Amino acid sequence: MNRFIGIVLVVVFILVGCGGTKMDVAIEEIPNYKDGVAYPIVLTVEDGNEAVTGLEVVANLEMSRMDHGTIEVVFTDHGDGTYEGEVELPMAGEWIADVVLTQDGKTYDETLTFEVSEG
Repeated sequence: MNRFIGIVLVVVFILVGCGGTKMDVAIEEIPNYKDGVAYPIVLTVEDGNEAVTGLEVVANLEMSRMDHGTIEVVFTDHGDGTYEGEVELPMAGEWIADVVLTQDGKTYDETLTFEVSEG
């Protein structure tokens, strides 16, 4: 029983030490695919119900079932919790975005999966 309490306390201290901040990242606008055309990709970032602004946002995109390499997308802050980038994808299908958010020297990571249609 004492070991269980010790493990619970360690987990609580780790969670408290991490600041407890959880940014929720979602894709508001999914890019399409058309050969030679770049499309916008728009993310929303919230902390609870509050829009988060002032972040540096970069995402590395890769297909989930095929190797087309990694495509880096740098996002621009719109000042309302939305961030927009532009990407030219090599094909439609299921994509994975590894999103890195940076604020005040702290980084947050989020992995999102989305389906790209032909445009």
